[in-house]
Amino acid sequence: MDPFERQRLADGRVVTRREALAQAVTDRAVELVVSALDVNALLDRVDLNAVLDQVDINRLLDRIDLDRLLARMDLNDLVQHIDFDALVEQTDLGAIIAASSSGAASDALDVVRSQAVGLDEFIARWIGRLRRRPYSGPPGPPDGLRARAAS
Repeated sequence: MDPFERQRLADGRVVTRREALAQAVTDRAVELVVSALDVNALLDRVDLNAVLDQVDINRLLDRIDLDRLLARMDLNDLVQHIDFDALVEQTDLGAIIAASSSGAASDALDVVRSQAVGLDEFIARWIGRLRRRPYSGPPGPPDGLRARAAS
């Protein structure tokens, strides 16, 4: 490189004429190659499955704004495509009704039992008052049973 060769500014850098000429030739060569390139033919040669295997789907989903996506969707049109008859056929409604009924019946029975215990306590307190004896609470199991249950 000749130290006395004039320098020019290209891309914000101080370079020699040869470097500037080489850069201009390279830029023109790239422009010619890109303009001659058939992008569709190039894409036909790309294995999309190999590309998708390299995609981090969780990172991609983190970047999606679901509210914005759902705002653009026509949910009425989506619901019209659902086959509700097939969905109901695949659902065991009898088991669902039985489970919910047994759960409701069990809850109702627990409420009745709780009320019966409360009523029993109420009656025991009033009988204690009528007999003028202090009420000491509900009786527990006999001492023999309590000792066996602990061991």
